[in-house]
Amino acid sequence: MKLYEGAPKASDDTHERILAAARDLFALKGSRGTTTREVADRAGVNEATVFRHFGTKQALLHAMLERHCESQDRMRESIAALRGPIREQLCALGHGAIESIKRKEDLIRVGLAEQVTDPDGSAMTWRGPMGALCVLSDYMKGRIAAGELVGDPDMLARSFMSFWFSYVMGRRIWNVADQPPERTRFVAQCVELFLRGALPR
Repeated sequence: MKLYEGAPKASDDTHERILAAARDLFALKGSRGTTTREVADRAGVNEATVFRHFGTKQALLHAMLERHCESQDRMRESIAALRGPIREQLCALGHGAIESIKRKEDLIRVGLAEQVTDPDGSAMTWRGPMGALCVLSDYMKGRIAAGELVGDPDMLARSFMSFWFSYVMGRRIWNVADQPPERTRFVAQCVELFLRGALPR
């Protein structure tokens, strides 16, 4: 009899340790600079175990990115739960997007750095953001259909996401700390700027 039903299996634990090690090394060295032997060493397993779980280095990288990408279904659920005036909804989406980008900031930075030297490796990094963009575009279509916004939904989604991407990825450039009052002001200001171009006249 099991001590408790939620006890993880040893193979599940190994799988997760390999994925965590792959993320650490991918963020540190990029996909081309990371070897499966290094991943195995960091995860505390032998290299054969990495291949038994994932088959190839490319499959490992895909699995690692899938593991750390936001689920489109989860984002749809968040959008479906939005209530209140359009400004409040957009502010909530802005705060949520900032948190999501922050969770993947290390991977995004590597993807940007590898865009020229390793387009295939870089392309994997953008699968999550592209999925999020599609979900956000659907949200914009709904708001346009309701008469709350005007414009091209894809363009609105891209411009809206650009605010939050620049906030997270540009903090080091502008030397701005991510403190709650600063973030709240930034989100409110960006939503107002967005609405100036997207509200019906």
